[in-house]
Amino acid sequence: MITNKGKSIIGKYMLGQAPAYASYLAVGCGPIPLQTEDVADDFATKTNLDFEMFRVPISSRGYVKEEGVNKIVFTAELPTQERYEITEIGIYS
Repeated sequence: MITNKGKSIIGKYMLGQAPAYASYLAVGCGPIPLQTEDVADDFATKTNLDFEMFRVPISSRGYVKEEGVNKIVFTAELPTQERYEITEIGIYS
């Protein structure tokens, strides 16, 4: 899901008006994860995680096609001392 602000940043990046579209990966332990049959809320106007635990720099970005599905892949090194149940992730410029 890409928020309205995320769409704006990606658009500016494509036009050369923003230096990056994804620089940091934020990890949180906010709401309980959705079950398979649950319907997600509209998060288009969301601007932050419910409870951000930490934020780390993205070390690489890539594009892969796996089993007929196109995916954007971000890589970051997560700290090993953090021992929380991860329920939300955000990408920040």
